[in-house]
Amino acid sequence: MTDPDLVRELLARWGVPANAAVTRTEHGTNNHTRRVVSGSRCWYLRVSPHRSADQVRAEHRLLAKLAKAGLPFAVPTPVALPDGGTVVDTARGPAVLCESIPGVPPDLSQEPALERFGRAAADLSEALAGIAPQDTPHEWQGGPLEVLPDLSSLARELVTAGLDIDQVRVLRNGADRTLAVWSKIAGRLPNQVVHADLARSNVLVDPDTGPVTGILDFELTGYWIRAIELTVALALSGAADGPGWQHRAAALARGGAWGTRLTPAELAALPDLMLVRAVASTVWRANRWQLGQSSLTEVADRLDVLAETLRWRSAEGGRLGDIVAAAGASG
Repeated sequence: MTDPDLVRELLARWGVPANAAVTRTEHGTNNHTRRVVSGSRCWYLRVSPHRSADQVRAEHRLLAKLAKAGLPFAVPTPVALPDGGTVVDTARGPAVLCESIPGVPPDLSQEPALERFGRAAADLSEALAGIAPQDTPHEWQGGPLEVLPDLSSLARELVTAGLDIDQVRVLRNGADRTLAVWSKIAGRLPNQVVHADLARSNVLVDPDTGPVTGILDFELTGYWIRAIELTVALALSGAADGPGWQHRAAALARGGAWGTRLTPAELAALPDLMLVRAVASTVWRANRWQLGQSSLTEVADRLDVLAETLRWRSAEGGRLGDIVAAAGASG
């Protein structure tokens, strides 16, 4: 969405004043998003080139249900069009306008912030448990490894494009290990609707007092393994990274009482789910690169994360389930 005329045309459909200030957002690779300000009002306009209008409408059904779930934080509120709909079909993908939610991305370098993040993830998980799978954009039940690309061919393409062969080899190693552990997980853990993308960039907090004020970006929401919510929160918050990760992971788990929310089987599977997520994320990004939708640098970054996840899983990651189980609950 680089055409200012398209932006103005879309905003006019929602009745936004023509003199509203429009600026690019600083993050986001899957959608084209603009911040729109008019007086004291603020919205976000999003065009999603890789999603169908039906997927976006399913996301909006989910958001409407969550808005009534009594969550202690906000979720996006799509603005209705004059005809009552919330989606505009464009040649560049479905467009939506949402009310702004006050707050800033959290600083997750401190344990109290991780506790609040973990609590919000748990509150959302509880609310999503009551959502029907058909009211979500995706059906993830088959898992991220159900249809893998030809990894040998993909590896050759990546090396030809300039990546180091040893770096690319990590993808095959990770896929082989993940397929082995996936056979022990698939179909054996509780399932429900999950957000599946609880990154720092998708969470807002009060900059003065710290509580979570909003959770964003429900485009990957779908029916899958319940424990993947904690898995993604641990991975994308940085709580499982680097020296001292055990204390940070415990803080996040403690905040949401995840040790009591998950079954022993789910807790035992957490280290392997971390690996499953890393491989799935890498393959997804590589597929987008093949389609010209992601850069080679982005693929290289995912390969580095996968390499570190493999090292972590072999060296110390096996303790994760016990750490979460022992964390207890804060307050």
